Amino acid sequence: MTDTVHSLQSSFVGEVKSYHPGDEHRIVEFLDAHTVWPAASVDVPKVDHWRWKFLSNPAGPVIVCMIEIGDEMVSYCASLPVRMNVGGWEVLATQGVDLCTHPDHRGKGLMSGLLDHRDRLKADHGVAFDFGFPNHGSYRVSMKRQGFREVDMTMMQHRFIIDRERYFQKVSMGSLKRLGYVSYVALQRTIHRSGETGLHVDDVKRFSDDDDRLYRKAATDFDLIAVRDHRYLNWRFCDPRGGAYIVRGARENEELLGYAVLKPEGDGEMMIVDMLADPGRPDVIPFLLQDALEQGQRHGSESLTCCLPKGHRYERNLRESGFVAEVRMTGDEPMRMIWFPRGDHDLDTLSSPSPACHIMLGDTDWV
Repeated sequence: MTDTVHSLQSSFVGEVKSYHPGDEHRIVEFLDAHTVWPAASVDVPKVDHWRWKFLSNPAGPVIVCMIEIGDEMVSYCASLPVRMNVGGWEVLATQGVDLCTHPDHRGKGLMSGLLDHRDRLKADHGVAFDFGFPNHGSYRVSMKRQGFREVDMTMMQHRFIIDRERYFQKVSMGSLKRLGYVSYVALQRTIHRSGETGLHVDDVKRFSDDDDRLYRKAATDFDLIAVRDHRYLNWRFCDPRGGAYIVRGARENEELLGYAVLKPEGDGEMMIVDMLADPGRPDVIPFLLQDALEQGQRHGSESLTCCLPKGHRYERNLRESGFVAEVRMTGDEPMRMIWFPRGDHDLDTLSSPSPACHIMLGDTDWV
């Protein structure tokens, strides 16, 4: 599919194109030259990461487009397909990612034409809604100009401090705060001691069809959750092209009852970027959290963090394990989720007050 776009401020004409095999080399060169890409740290060639992100995605269509003037790429945008469970119904959604225009061609209306082309691709593939996690600037543009809506959800960041001496050395009045934190953790763990469990935890190299039972059980507790079946989990967290993750699975009698995905960061932080558990087994999340703390200690991490919506059913487990919470920020703004409806799908759940959402950092393309 190609279109023609006319600049608003000059006489040249650009061609809007959808992705064709082989374009990824030029796309990655363009992104590498004009933006910080990818947002996540990866240990593979960037073109391999791009292919993983857009060509291997089990959710389906490649929604990638660009504007060329002659042989030069001057603008680019893409959307990442995601199968979403909304109110018990599975629909196709897309997350807007990787928007970029060459500095010499900004302010000429190119991105507007590019987004129109991308929207036609979404219509062709039956996309139910768009969503994103905007920064300050894109939030204002998306809400005021593009008609996006905000999900009624406050994202919280929970932190457990592993290396207290190193962490509190960098904090004002660190000695006093360290004493208070140590007392808080001791109190929580005294009150909420874990009981005996038949669970064991191991590294997960690949998820299987049988492991989909976990997602089917857990999904009933949420109004909004990405379809976390084995195809999604293997693509998102078990393919080295997507990043380096530690995937831990909690099992009993070979049945997967929960998992946690960890990512060590270079700043001494280890993040729990995804986590899910059988809602009928309240012992699973505390078990996974204890294992995550042990993994953090092995990696020399200063702290362990986990980002979840306020009021999430796992929030209590985090508190009882000694995590402390604060609002998750994106720059100077609280982290938000916004969405835009497409087609005639029933998406009332997304507009309802305080929907039960299972959203974690692994649902973004930041990690």
